[in-house]
Order: sequence, then structure tokens, then C-alpha cells
Amino acid sequence: MAMRSLVALAENLAIGARHTAVAACQRRLISTTPLLSDSLRDNHRQGVKLARSQMAAVEGTVGAAESWIAVDTSNVDRHLPTPETMKQQYNGVSYDELPIVYIKATKNNTLVQVTDYKYNIITYTSCRLEGFKNARKKTNIAGQTTGVAAGQRLVRRGINTVRVIVKGVGPGRMTCVKGLTVAGVQVASITDHTPLKELGPRPRKIRRV
Repeated sequence: MAMRSLVALAENLAIGARHTAVAACQRRLISTTPLLSDSLRDNHRQGVKLARSQMAAVEGTVGAAESWIAVDTSNVDRHLPTPETMKQQYNGVSYDELPIVYIKATKNNTLVQVTDYKYNIITYTSCRLEGFKNARKKTNIAGQTTGVAAGQRLVRRGINTVRVIVKGVGPGRMTCVKGLTVAGVQVASITDHTPLKELGPRPRKIRRV
């Protein structure tokens, strides 16, 4: 009888310890964090502060791990420059030695500056220098006229082939390039150097209600 009572007492102690462990697990604290958005810009606007370790996980494309999708990029790749492009000849001049036409298209004006491959300035003009004043500077015609004037100056200097670098999204953005071709200048390439603001200015403070 004594042995049976000892075994029953041991079983009761084991069951009690098991219930205590389960209760302890059920009372475990749960921590919550703010909802993370898909990009750093959205988190910045919502006022959510991220650690550096979280930034890499948030920024980028969300998808399954180790998943690969086959995409045919041959139509895009054939338009992209290669190392051989830098030595390609245009009217007897290699691509990396062509003069560069910088076009800055702002919302109120279009600026054109031409340099050689060593970045020495050849000529400069703008809508204002071509006779357009006030609101007429920001028209498409003003941009094209500025491109024609710059192209005529290049032709008079014996420059017939250039590469173009465009910056900005103003109205004279592509009409200026068209003006260069109208003047008889051959455009070897058009590069877009317009900067993109990732975060931008600081947002308004969060309204407290």
C-alpha cells in the first residue's frame, strides 16, 4: 500500500508540473511592432523608424525566396550600350570622343551647352538668348528654336555628330533634340540624366487628434 501511495503521489506531482509549464507558456508576453510599408518612403511619411537591419528586408521586391522567373530581355539588351559601343566610329570619330550636348529642360526655360569629350565648353545658348521672353521661354517652339540655333553653331564649326545628355522634364526636352537634327546635326545617342528624388523633403508632422 505504501508503494502504491508513493507512485500515485509521484504521478500527481508530474501532472501538476505539466499544468504549471502549460500555464507559464500561455502567460508569455506578446510584443507588437508598427505595420511596415513596402518602401522606405512610405515608412518615412508615416513616421515609422526602422533599424538598419530592417531596411534591407523592407526595401526591394517582395517575393518567394529562391524563386527565379525567366524573362526574355533580348529586345531591351540590343538597345543598351556595350564596351564595343565606346569605340564605334561615327563619321570617322569614335563614340567616346564625340562632342556632348547637355540639354537642361526646366519648367520655365531650356538651356543648351556643348562641350568636347574633354569637357571644354564649345558653345552655350538658351531660350532667353534666342529672343524668347517671360512666359514664351517655356513653350515647345522656344525649345526647338534653341536646338536649331545650337545645331547651326555646331555645323559652322564643322561638328556634324554629337551625343546628347538630357536633364529635366520641361516642355523643351525633346523638341530641342529635334531642333538639333533639323539643323543637320546627327545624334548618336540620347542619355537621360534626370535625377529622381527617393525620399524628397521631410513630410509634414503627424497631426495629433
